Amino acid sequence: MRNGGPDESGAKLVGRMVRFALGVVLALVVVPMVIVVVASVSAGSRLTFPPQGFSLSPYATLLESTVIRAALGRSLIVGLMVVAIGLAVGVPATIALVRYRPRFRIGFGVYLLLGVATPLIATAFAFLVLYTRAGVLGSLWPIALAITVANLPFLMFSVASALTNLDTSLEEAAATLGAESVQTFLFVTLPGMMPGILSGTIMIFVLGISEFLISLLLTTIDSQTLPIAIFASLRGPPPPEFAAAAGIYVVLASLVVITLTSFKTTEQFFYRND
Repeated sequence: MRNGGPDESGAKLVGRMVRFALGVVLALVVVPMVIVVVASVSAGSRLTFPPQGFSLSPYATLLESTVIRAALGRSLIVGLMVVAIGLAVGVPATIALVRYRPRFRIGFGVYLLLGVATPLIATAFAFLVLYTRAGVLGSLWPIALAITVANLPFLMFSVASALTNLDTSLEEAAATLGAESVQTFLFVTLPGMMPGILSGTIMIFVLGISEFLISLLLTTIDSQTLPIAIFASLRGPPPPEFAAAAGIYVVLASLVVITLTSFKTTEQFFYRND
């Protein structure tokens, strides 16, 4: 009996097309990051590629700038605030939606997802109007709150994945052995959710320190974060220090990806069996 046929040839063709498309996507993602990182160690006074020699002076100059250091500190504070607000709101909301299934669960879930479904420019303008009326522009916590609303679903998705894949028999065994509800949650449920909480926390932290559009509308001169400080400094040809700032973000993003992929919960989120 003859092996192969039209079906096998078609499958091979589809496989080659998929691999080609994947290679194109990877190239579009990786090549710009490589160019930025290489340009960030340029020895010249202007940002050029290929660089005019190699030097780490752009990173030293970047860190010596008081404006950049202050903006970086604000970005880190905003990121930590985003994490705090996200954990305080996102984790309890996810537990309620997944475990307790309230009556208006679907409507409540859709409401929480509006932040990521709404265009960032619309979210930023809405908060701008609200904060202007409230007179709180210039503080960091309003910026963190707006960024949290826009990115909260990423934390909830991660926590929900961990909670869905948690073996409920462990909680039942704890209850059988006499553990109270609080003890079961603290020593069984919470540790089982921790990979999802950690991956979601890291994700919203990076989104918090790198958010540009919302920060552009909600920051003032005294509260501008690092992306806004870099944007405000764009006058004429960009110096290598800007590429150094972008290189720092690339390194942070790479560390986040490595950390996320090391968690089993991330694999379950993308490849779980329904």
